[in-house]
Amino acid sequence: MADKRNVLWEKHRMYLPEMRKRAVHRCKDCKFFVAIKGKAETKNGCIVHVKAYSSMEKPVPALLPIMDIIKRVGLEGLEQALKHSDPDAQSCGKYELKADGQRKVDRN
Repeated sequence: MADKRNVLWEKHRMYLPEMRKRAVHRCKDCKFFVAIKGKAETKNGCIVHVKAYSSMEKPVPALLPIMDIIKRVGLEGLEQALKHSDPDAQSCGKYELKADGQRKVDRN
């Protein structure tokens, strides 16, 4: 087995064609990775598990009020959304590229 700290090892991995999309994209570029605004602060989170947004029943906003998530999936769903808050994490299988108007959000 090769040394996994070796740069050449890392750069010469082979990906199956269907896994390439997941492997090369990051959460920060996904449309389901949004800013969740509470009373005092704004945090990032993934709302792909919220059925209204993942089924495209409602458009995915760039800034989502915390009460909207609590009404739809409860506090457990909010915890799950905030658990996936790393913008540089590898994307999941439900990755969709953000629209241009949704990319940047003023967090103040």
